[in-house]
Amino acid sequence: MTFCHLETPTFNNDDPIRNGRPLIETRQLRCLRDWRVAPDATLDCGRTLLEEIRGLLEYYICGCLSYGPKNLCGWWSDGVIHLEISERVRNHFKLLGVTWIDSLGISPFEIDVELDPNNDKHFAKTVFRIGTLDSYGRPSVCNRNLVPTRVLEFRPRYNRDWAMAVELTAPTNVTEPSDAPKPPNGAF
Repeated sequence: MTFCHLETPTFNNDDPIRNGRPLIETRQLRCLRDWRVAPDATLDCGRTLLEEIRGLLEYYICGCLSYGPKNLCGWWSDGVIHLEISERVRNHFKLLGVTWIDSLGISPFEIDVELDPNNDKHFAKTVFRIGTLDSYGRPSVCNRNLVPTRVLEFRPRYNRDWAMAVELTAPTNVTEPSDAPKPPNGAF
């Protein structure tokens, strides 16, 4: 797996069907800042903050997968079933978890997120990793009957060993989501 860097707002868009709700990445950013202060908080809707972050991550993962190699084109997150969050340095979060991949099975993911205190819309930088490789170097999923913490124990440790590893940074001069650059051909 080749590690790739893209300057893009992942998949944030201002689609009118969102009914005026903030962008997924923006909502995720706010939730991480809230988690820092009160990780066990309950939202007005009755969901815990962790449940909200897991729900947003499902869509965030789907957006990130669109930047992956062609052999992942059929993958999509169908729910985050396990999530661990840590902040070792202020504004640097690690999201470590397991997600359903369609009905194929489950897969580990690891997302390093850096926040910019002056940007309330986009992550400053994201390093997104997902999936394992089989003995032939092809993306594979884990058996759905495995305990998620066990899946995390055996997750890849190096970018080259993940089915997908990509670094995304906030756009510097993109004003409209439709102007966001596309991954270069052959980048993966």
